[in-house]
Amino acid sequence: MKRMNILPETNFQKITFIFLPFACGYFLSYLYRSTNAVLAPYLSNDLSLNAEQLGLITSAYFLTFGLFQLPLGVLLDKYGARRVQSILFLVAATGAILFSLGNDAWSLVIARGLIGLGVSGALMGAFKAFAVWFPKERLPLLIGLFMSAGGMGAIVASTPLEMALQITDWRGIYLFLGVTTIFIGLLIFFVVPEKKVTLNNEETLPILKVLQDIYTSYAFWRIGPLSGIAGGTGLAILGLWAGPWLSDIGNFNKNEIANILFISTIMMTIGTTSLGVITDYLRKFNISPVGVMGGALLIFIIPFTIITFGLMPKAIWPWVVLSITSLAATLAYAGLSQHFPTSYAARASTAINLICFLMAFIVQYAIGFIMQMIEPGKQSGYSIEAYKAGFGLFLGLLIIFYIIFIIMSLMELRKNRDKPKDNDV
Repeated sequence: MKRMNILPETNFQKITFIFLPFACGYFLSYLYRSTNAVLAPYLSNDLSLNAEQLGLITSAYFLTFGLFQLPLGVLLDKYGARRVQSILFLVAATGAILFSLGNDAWSLVIARGLIGLGVSGALMGAFKAFAVWFPKERLPLLIGLFMSAGGMGAIVASTPLEMALQITDWRGIYLFLGVTTIFIGLLIFFVVPEKKVTLNNEETLPILKVLQDIYTSYAFWRIGPLSGIAGGTGLAILGLWAGPWLSDIGNFNKNEIANILFISTIMMTIGTTSLGVITDYLRKFNISPVGVMGGALLIFIIPFTIITFGLMPKAIWPWVVLSITSLAATLAYAGLSQHFPTSYAARASTAINLICFLMAFIVQYAIGFIMQMIEPGKQSGYSIEAYKAGFGLFLGLLIIFYIIFIIMSLMELRKNRDKPKDNDV
C-alpha cells in the first residue's frame, strides 16, 4: 500500500488530511482515558480489586503518558508527528489487547501502562502538526475545536459504553479498541502529509539547552503548576473517581451514573469548543489564553469544593461545570507556546503535558490510597469522609497554586507596565 503525499493548500484540505486523522487519534486517547469510570465496578467484581488497586491500574496510563513527554517532544520535533504517532499507536493497540487478556491487577497495570505510552502523542503530535501547518495566532481556536474530539471520546465512554456492556464484557471492549487503534495508526501514517520545515538557528540549539530555556522560564512557572494540578485533578476524577463517588455518595445506579457522565461529557465537548472560540475572540481585546484559563479555573474550584464535601450529592450541575472548566487547563499549551519559537513547539507543549499527566497519576492513585487508609478492607461503598480526605488534599493544593498564579501574574503585569517604551527613550 503506497502512502499518500498530498500537500494540502486550502483550509478544507488541511482539515481533511491533517486535522481529522489526528482528531480520530485523540478521540481514542480520551476514550481509553475515561473507560474505567464506567468499567470500575465490573473490574472490581471480576478481579476482586479494592480502591487502591483500581487507582493504580487506571493511573498507570497517566504515569507512562507523563514520563514519555520529554522524549516525545524531542522525537516530534526531530521526526515529525506522522511517523511518531503511527508507531506509538501500535504500542497502544498492544496494550489494549493485553488488557483484554489480563487476569490480575499487575497484568492490567502493565497493559494500561502500554496504552498510556502509546497514546502519549495523540495531543502533542497534533499540536506539533498544527504548529507546522496552521498560522500561530489561530492555534487557540484550533485547539479548542480539536479538544472536542476528546470530548466525543469521553461521551462514548459513558452511556454508549454502558450499553455496549449489554452486548459484550470489558474484555471484548478492549479487544475492539485494540483493533481500532491499529486502523487509526495506519490512517495517520498513510494520509497525513510531510512538510519540511526550514532550519534556523533556534532549531540547531542542543536539546538540553532548549529544555533549560523552557523549564527555567518565568512563563512556565507562572502557568505550569496551576495547569498541572487543575488538569491532572480533573483527569483523575473524571477518568475514574466520578463513577464511584456518584454510586457511594449520590446513591445512583449504574445506568444513572453512565447518563450523568454522558451529560457531563456532552457539556464538556460544547464547553471546550466554546472556550476555543471565546479565546480567539478575546484575543482582539488583548486578553491572552492564560487569562481565560485563570478565569475558568477559578470557576472550576467551586464545583470541586461542593463535590469534595458532598454538599449536594444529588445535584448534577457540579459535575457538568467541573467537566466544562477542567479542560481550561489546556489553554496553557497555547499560552506557553507563544513565548517560544515554532521550533520549540512540541517541547514547550510537552513541558505542560508532563506536569499535567504526572499529577493525574499522583492524584488518581493517591485518592484510592487515602480512601483505602481511611476505610481499610473495603472494595466499594466508601463514606463521604474517605472522599473528603482523598479529594480534599488536592482541592487544597489547587487553591494554593491558584493564589501563586495570581501573584505571579500581577508581578508580570507590573513588570510589563513599567518596561520603558521606545518613545520614552
